Amino acid sequence: MFKVLVTEPVHETGLELLARDPDIQVEQRLRLSREELLDAVEGYDALLTRSGTPVDRELLLRATRLKVIARAGVGVDNIDIAEASRRGVVVINAPTGNTLAAAELTMANLLALCRKVPQAHTSILDGEWERKRFMGTQLFGKRLLIVGLGRIGGNVALRARSFGMDVSAFDPYVSASRAESLGVTLVEELPGALALADVVTLHVPLTAETRGMIDEKTLRAMKRGSFLVNCARGGLVDERACAEALREGRLAGIAFDVYGAEPPGKEHPFLAEDLRDRIVLTPHIGANTREAQSAVAQIATSNLVNALKGFPYEHAVNLPFMEGQLPPLEKTYLSLARKLGNLAGQLLRGAPKSVRLLLKGGLFKEDSSLIHFDVPYRYAPYTVAALKGLLEVRHGPEVSYMAAPLMAEERHLSVEEGKGESGTYKNLLELVVEGDRESVALQGTVTEEGRQRVVRLNGYPIEFIPERRLLLFSNHDRPGVIGKVGTLLGDAGVNIANFALGRKNGSGLALAALQIDNDIAPDVMRQLSEDADLLWAAVTTFPEEL
Repeated sequence: MFKVLVTEPVHETGLELLARDPDIQVEQRLRLSREELLDAVEGYDALLTRSGTPVDRELLLRATRLKVIARAGVGVDNIDIAEASRRGVVVINAPTGNTLAAAELTMANLLALCRKVPQAHTSILDGEWERKRFMGTQLFGKRLLIVGLGRIGGNVALRARSFGMDVSAFDPYVSASRAESLGVTLVEELPGALALADVVTLHVPLTAETRGMIDEKTLRAMKRGSFLVNCARGGLVDERACAEALREGRLAGIAFDVYGAEPPGKEHPFLAEDLRDRIVLTPHIGANTREAQSAVAQIATSNLVNALKGFPYEHAVNLPFMEGQLPPLEKTYLSLARKLGNLAGQLLRGAPKSVRLLLKGGLFKEDSSLIHFDVPYRYAPYTVAALKGLLEVRHGPEVSYMAAPLMAEERHLSVEEGKGESGTYKNLLELVVEGDRESVALQGTVTEEGRQRVVRLNGYPIEFIPERRLLLFSNHDRPGVIGKVGTLLGDAGVNIANFALGRKNGSGLALAALQIDNDIAPDVMRQLSEDADLLWAAVTTFPEEL
């Protein structure tokens, strides 16, 4: 008997599915205090929740029996993914269930904002009839900028085009062919696109890269009199700076469904009395349709049950393969493939267009034992892992092994894989990721001692460990460069843990990989490029759970 704790309201479709299963004992305990929740979780095998329950390290340490966390929705911001992975807890979400609901709410809020529907409605209730106060703006012919052209952004694009809007999108990780299939113009620079857009709508996940992406500087780049819509994630926008932009007339209006802190307190800048005629606010209801709630509840609960019982399941954010049951060498190569994809994604400038993975060596000759159930694609698990690593650079840890091939297909990302004989190394992964203007080529292996190594980068023979934080750079192969780099890093208080150098014969160029203990400030990076005469330099970091 598996015990499942439900901490937030979930559609009856999901609860009925749990109640019908003779192996599941479900308890719904809503509105628990923090202390009550911490005391309760110890006795449960699974947790079914939404966005209002913080599943942090403290809770996971108390939940000693916990095997599965199911989120009846998309975002997993409230879950400590790295800690759950370390403790072997599978985290499942329902990424497809609320796509249409979120896209439709975006359009609803946009229309309400441009036509001042909430304000007009309130005036009627107050016994007024002041039509002139509610002069609106048509969508037809206006330029819409979609920031993030994923599932929801793509559906918004289709609906906006039906209103006669001129639709463009900023998403450096989406291919031109994906945008073209949606009838959308893909733009390369966000500031320039903001300066031209009449309406901006956000559809990106909340990651380290996107947190606070719409700040004071970004807001000042926006076209004067434009509208801003955020039905994606709280934390993407500097809300105080946004309120000031609205107050100063730089923005004509804003519509928000999500907030940095939920619910927003009484002193939240959006609740100021003088802004109410230019603002539309909803209480995080993007997924609140009967259809969406039924779908996400069914997806989350069915996968929760299957994961508990060891049956096939989908949409696992962190552990879709039974990694604990894998032979050590297969597990290590699976991790290495993801790291190679992640490194390629960090080094590639622009959207990837194609991915090619060659599996060389005896380990890859037979069908792998990694997959324990049928999946809707034919890629080897190592290819899936490379895709996950590549895509999560932009889309965060919500990219699962199960979803990565589907996301690649949605973005018209060409994927190839092949097998062959290895030469110098017993087994070798060779990954090539091509973009619109450049490509990144990597080779990696696992030593006899079980240590992961990158052994070639863009044609340079070089050996370094793909973990933690790396400074990679290329330079003219002449005396003094490495000394300058070391001096500048030392002056900046950056400690070098390991160092590797590779030369490409006959090119007069060299490549270096430095494992460093702390990050490098942007001004130090500029100084490195200028004073040490580097051709290019990049700092890369690997996900903590890798």
